[in-house]
Amino acid sequence: MNTRTLFPLLLLLSMSSTLLAQPKISVKSFERKENDLTARTYAPKKDQNGDVCAIIKVVTTQTGFTWDSDGLGIVAAEPKTGEYWIYVPYGAKRLTIQHPQLGILRDYTYPLPIEKATVYILELTTAKVTTIVETEQIASQWLVINSIPSGADIYIDEKPANQTPYQNELPIGKHTYSLSRDLYLPTAGVVDLTADKKETVNVSMKPDFGSLKISTTPEPGATVSIDGQSTGKVTPCTLEQVKTGEHTVAIRLNMYQTATLKITMQAGGNLNLPVALTPTFARVTVTTNPASDIYIAGERKGNGTWEGRLLPGIYNFEARKEKYTPASEKREVITGQPLSITLQPVAKTGMLKVMTTPTDAIITLGGENKGTAPSTLRNLLVGDYTLELSLPGYANISKTVTIVEGETAQVTETLVNSRAVTINSEPPGLALSIDGNQVGQTPYSGSLTFGNHALQIQQGDYKAAKTVSISQTGGETSFTLSFGSQSFTETINGVSIEMVEIFGGTFQMGSNDGEGNEKPVHAVTVSDFSIGKTEVTQAQWVAIMGSNPSRFKGDNLPVEKVSWNDVQTFLGKLNEKTGKNYRLPTEAEWEYAARGGNISRHYTFSGSNTIDDVAEYEGNNKKSTKPVGGRKPNELGLYDMSGNVWEWCRDWFGAYPVYAQTNPQGPSTGMRRVDRGGSWIDIPARSAYRDFISPSDSYDNLGFRLVLVP
Repeated sequence: MNTRTLFPLLLLLSMSSTLLAQPKISVKSFERKENDLTARTYAPKKDQNGDVCAIIKVVTTQTGFTWDSDGLGIVAAEPKTGEYWIYVPYGAKRLTIQHPQLGILRDYTYPLPIEKATVYILELTTAKVTTIVETEQIASQWLVINSIPSGADIYIDEKPANQTPYQNELPIGKHTYSLSRDLYLPTAGVVDLTADKKETVNVSMKPDFGSLKISTTPEPGATVSIDGQSTGKVTPCTLEQVKTGEHTVAIRLNMYQTATLKITMQAGGNLNLPVALTPTFARVTVTTNPASDIYIAGERKGNGTWEGRLLPGIYNFEARKEKYTPASEKREVITGQPLSITLQPVAKTGMLKVMTTPTDAIITLGGENKGTAPSTLRNLLVGDYTLELSLPGYANISKTVTIVEGETAQVTETLVNSRAVTINSEPPGLALSIDGNQVGQTPYSGSLTFGNHALQIQQGDYKAAKTVSISQTGGETSFTLSFGSQSFTETINGVSIEMVEIFGGTFQMGSNDGEGNEKPVHAVTVSDFSIGKTEVTQAQWVAIMGSNPSRFKGDNLPVEKVSWNDVQTFLGKLNEKTGKNYRLPTEAEWEYAARGGNISRHYTFSGSNTIDDVAEYEGNNKKSTKPVGGRKPNELGLYDMSGNVWEWCRDWFGAYPVYAQTNPQGPSTGMRRVDRGGSWIDIPARSAYRDFISPSDSYDNLGFRLVLVP
C-alpha cells in the first residue's frame, strides 16, 4: 500500500511589538570555566597548527544558528542539548552569530583572551522561535543485513541497495534480498518485517575459490602466471584466491624450460602443485694457470677460475694475461653434461745481464731483490722494469730497462762513492782543512765521499768551522764559510726582532773553576742556528701577546716576570704568525753563543773579561733593568748575555755527562728548567754559570731570547 508523508512546517514567532524593535540576538554573559576539562581531556580537537582548540559553549534554547569567526576561523561547531560547542583556535578575537529568523549579531568581541584547551560559557538572550512539525506517519520497520565478508552488493526487492553492512527502514511486509560478491557464491532470501521489532539478517557467503601452493625443483625463484596474467610471485608461493574452474598455470625460470600445466580448482579446495623444471644448460668450469682473465665468446667472465651455466652451443674459451701469449679452446656445450676446461697462457720472456764496478752491488728489479752483480736474470716477463743498484758507501743507481721477448738486455754500471763540491770563504784565499787535513786555500774544488765532513778556515788566530753532509741522493754541493755572523729581521705588527746566524761547531762546555754543577768539562758539538741579537723586549712581547706583565715598564726594556710556561704560549703565537719554528735555546746553544761560537776569544763573561764592558748589573749602580743593547756585544754581535735579566733555556736541569755530545737536549724530564746569564740584581754570571728555576715561577729579573733552527 502506497503512503505519502506530509511535512507542513509552521513557524510561529512570538514577539511583542516592543521586542520587534529590539535586537533579536544578544549576549547575556561570557565567562571562563576553570574546572571544565572538556576541551583538554574529554572532547579535544586540534586546529590546523596542531594546537588544542578552546571550546565556547553557547547556551541557548533555540536551534538553527550558524557561526562565523575572525581570520583564525572555526574548527568545528557541534549542536548539543541546550547548547552549541564552538571550537576556535587560541587567540581568536570575535564571533558572528546568524539565525534565519532572529537575524545577525555581528563581530561580538570576547571580553576574555581565548587560550588553548580552555572552556568558556557564552549565554545568549534571543527572541523565541517556535517550530511545529506535523507529520503523517506510515507503518515501517528497520532491516539490517550483514555479510561475511562484508562489501557484498545487495538488492532489496530486486533493486540495488548499496553494499553490506546494510541498514534501512522499510515498509511493513515481505521483502526479497540477494547478495553477490566476486569470488563468492550468490545468496538470496525473504524477510517479513513486522511492527514488533527490527530484523537482522547475518549471511556467511560461501567461497567460489580455492588455494594453490606451488613449488619448483631443483631451484626456487620461478615466476608464476595464471591464464596469461602474472601473479607477481615466485616459487615457492601460495595463491590464496584462485577462482573455481579450469586454469592454465605457466612457470618460468631462466635456463629452464617453461612448465605449462592445466589445473582444476574446487571451491574451498587446497591444491599442492610441485613442479620439476627441466634445465636447458650445462655447468661449465674454466681454470687458468697462471691466473688470467677468462673470456667466453668474447665476453669477460672473471679472473683465475670461473664456474657458471651456459646454454647449448659451441663456444670459444680464452685466457688472456698481460705479457703472456693467450690460450684458447673451442668446445661444444651440451645440455646436462658438465664441462671442465683448463687454459695455460705462455709467458713472453727475455733475459737481463747485470755487471757493476765494483762487484757485489745489490740488484733490485721491480722492487724485488735479485742477488748481487754480476748476474744473469732469466725468464723475465717482457716490459719495462726499474733497476736499482746499491752498495754501502756508494751512490745508488736507478734506471729503467726494457725486456724484449727472446732477447737479452745488458747493463754495465760503475758506482761512485763521492760527489764534486765547491768550497768558498769570505774573504777568499783562506787556509782550508777538511776532516783535519790541510787541502790548500779557498776557493776549493774537489770531491768528498758520502757522509759528514768537517770544514775549517783559518786566518791567524781566527777560525771558522762548518760540518757538511754529502748525500748520495742529491743536496747541497757548494759551501761558504765566514768568520762573521749574518743577521735577519723578523717584523710582526710593526715591531722588529733581530736574529743573528750562528755557525755550528765544537766547544768545551762547562768549567772546572766554578760550582759543582758546571762540571765536568766535556766536548759538545752544535749545529747552525740563529739567536736573538738581544733579549726579547716588552714591545716585542706586546706585539704578540697584547699585554705587558713586566714590573719595569719600557718598550726597549727586556720583558720580565714571565714564567717558562708563559714563554711557551708566546712562542706558539709567534710561530702561528710567522709560519716558522722559533723556540728557546738549548743550554748548549746558549753557552756556545755566549762564548762567541766558532770565533770565540774565550772571555770569562760574554764578550769581555771586564764585567762593566758588557753587563747591566747592581754592582754598577743599577736598580732596575736597562734598555737592551746598552753595553758592548760579544764576538758574534750578541748583547746582554751577561747581566740585565736571566734568560730561560729549553732544557730541564740535570748533571753534565762525562762524554762528548752532539746537540744535547738535556734530561727528558725534571722539576726545574735551566736559566743562564745573570741579571741587574745579581753579580753577572760567567758564560759557564748554570742556574735553575721551576717552570711556573716568574721574577722581575728573568726573561728570555729566541732561537730559530734552519
